[in-house]
Amino acid sequence: MNDDIIQEERLLAVARDAARRAGDYAASNVARRHDVNSATRADVKHKLDVECEAVVRKVVMEAFPGHAFLGEESSGASADSPGYVWIVDPIDGTVNFFHGSPHWNCSVAVWREGRPVAGVVYAPMERELYEATASGPALLNGSAVRVSDTSDLSMALVGTGVGKPAPGSGGFSRVDRLAAACQRVRVAGSAALDICSVARGSLDAYFESGIYVWDMAAASLVLERAGGRSEVLARRDDDGAIAFLATNGLLHSAMRAVAEP
Repeated sequence: MNDDIIQEERLLAVARDAARRAGDYAASNVARRHDVNSATRADVKHKLDVECEAVVRKVVMEAFPGHAFLGEESSGASADSPGYVWIVDPIDGTVNFFHGSPHWNCSVAVWREGRPVAGVVYAPMERELYEATASGPALLNGSAVRVSDTSDLSMALVGTGVGKPAPGSGGFSRVDRLAAACQRVRVAGSAALDICSVARGSLDAYFESGIYVWDMAAASLVLERAGGRSEVLARRDDDGAIAFLATNGLLHSAMRAVAEP
């Protein structure tokens, strides 16, 4: 085993530990699901987001004190910073968590020179742990997963996400186009788990027009190592939000044609 693979395994072990600790901490505090800093129709800022990110940061910094850290709840490094950067979404699917849905996760990734090296997506309420390294397979609870072989978009099950656009803004136009092009569209409320669902073959593709790097930092690596393909189609200058496409690879061109403006 060469040095790079050994290092990837060390990074993955820490990412797994951090994701488990933070996810289990959130799961043990579901009774506090309404304990928020703010809640609007558009978004929820949960106190447990901040607390869970602190759990991850402590685990990571104890193991790798010289590494950079980028969390949803804190400023700091960028995903393209030199060296190793840990990218964390402490509770992906916060609105789901707030409403008592079990479909949420803790996502922990480490990137190097702008590329993912190791990543973990842990959904404690659904007892799912996805993980991958840049050199290893994509795993779900220790077993290898693989993307679907669907090649006809009209027969595809596609995940997406929708915000709350202003009336008359046309914010659902892409969802309308997806619904017309594929067999069915599903909106589950967790970007990382949707991307991992493409990796395991239970979705054929996923597209969302306004997620952030911490939503896809770990899951995109799981997808890649499961044989899939992902792409940033656009990036907003004001807040860094991205339009992100994840597919089984066979549907990528057809999905891009539907998803692009």
